[in-house]
Amino acid sequence: MDSSIFHEVLASIQQRIEGTLAISLIALDGIAIETINSDSVPLDVIGAEFGGFIKSVRLSNTDLNTGDVLQFALFTEKYITLLSAVTPEYFLLLVMRPDGNYGRARHELSKAKYALRDELV
Repeated sequence: MDSSIFHEVLASIQQRIEGTLAISLIALDGIAIETINSDSVPLDVIGAEFGGFIKSVRLSNTDLNTGDVLQFALFTEKYITLLSAVTPEYFLLLVMRPDGNYGRARHELSKAKYALRDELV
């Protein structure tokens, strides 16, 4: 894995999405591979919680038959948090201000998986 590629992709996403506070490439266990955090967002805690959530959904999937999680969004008073699958084991985690460009964030995260996927497999 070439972490400079990861940093370049994350920095590019951060620049293109208005309102981005932090972005991280995380493994399913919530451990960060690469992170850009300009606002002291607790990404390690958020990543661990989201990783647990994805595992929970996967366990439930046998009953629900919904397929893999591709994107997940959580809106709170302080943040919009998006999780977007790169591979089944790696995700992009983006935290932005509530007034950030949510639609652009979803689009950019979807595109980024193609730039990152080959480096992770």
